[in-house]
Amino acid sequence: MANLNQPTAPTSFPVLLGRDHSTRVEFAEREDVIADVKSPLSRELGKATGAPTTTRDETPLPQEPSQRPPSPPKQVSDVLLCKEEALSLQSELMEAFSAPAFQKQLHELGRLHGVGTDGCRAALLQLVRSTQVEIIPRFGLQGSQAGIEGMLSALKSLETDQDIQVNNMAMKELLCLELPFTPAPEVRMVVQRPSTKHRIMDILRVQLTEFSKSTFQLEVEELKRQAKVSDAAGGFYHLPGRADLALLVQQVLLPQYGFAGSKEGVQDMIQHCAPFVKDPDVASLLDRVNDRLGMSSAACERFRECLVHLA
Repeated sequence: MANLNQPTAPTSFPVLLGRDHSTRVEFAEREDVIADVKSPLSRELGKATGAPTTTRDETPLPQEPSQRPPSPPKQVSDVLLCKEEALSLQSELMEAFSAPAFQKQLHELGRLHGVGTDGCRAALLQLVRSTQVEIIPRFGLQGSQAGIEGMLSALKSLETDQDIQVNNMAMKELLCLELPFTPAPEVRMVVQRPSTKHRIMDILRVQLTEFSKSTFQLEVEELKRQAKVSDAAGGFYHLPGRADLALLVQQVLLPQYGFAGSKEGVQDMIQHCAPFVKDPDVASLLDRVNDRLGMSSAACERFRECLVHLA
């Protein structure tokens, strides 16, 4: 008789894929539990051995591509300059346009092609563009036709500003091939004397424009040629005949800024500018004016030092 209390050993392994559905489900659930229990241990062993491990539901979700559209290329209309940047740009352009070498090329074009002709206008445009492309990269613009268009667009956005208007007019006069002196346009007319830095720079710029014209420069060179050796040794700080020559221009310009068109008005204007001479922009512009009047760099500095004591 068999001992009922003694357990009997199984005669075979369970049939996993038998017909009994409940057996298959139960065994599958057990495997899931075992896998879940083993997963932490497997991960730790994988870290220790460097072997790759995989677990259920650990596959990283694919990242969605960015929905931000690519930035469009910078257009000409995107170029912006603040007023100070625009004034600095105009100042450098005026300095280049008023240089004796540029003015010489300018008037050679007039003699070669004839003032007002299509050939003269085309050559003038090429000369101006070649100068602009050398300057505008210093203001973040490309040294190309696209950069020039960006500059023109940026300046146009500020065209209602009076300081910008004055500089635009000054540049047009510097590029004008008409030799006779013409009175300043009415846009420069002011009721009161200049009382701000930009107004002081305005009155200096209009003088710089006229003093830079080739006919005026020829007169200055003639005065220097006739001067004494002592005058040349002093950097032409004193130059006989210069005050009378400059007065031909100043007698027309100064009344538009509240000063008399006379030698007394010139002295009054100089004293009025004295309090601003310590400003680097004013000092630089004043030096350029005196340079056109024939002074050396040392003489220009000496003149500024005198103005400091007048302030």
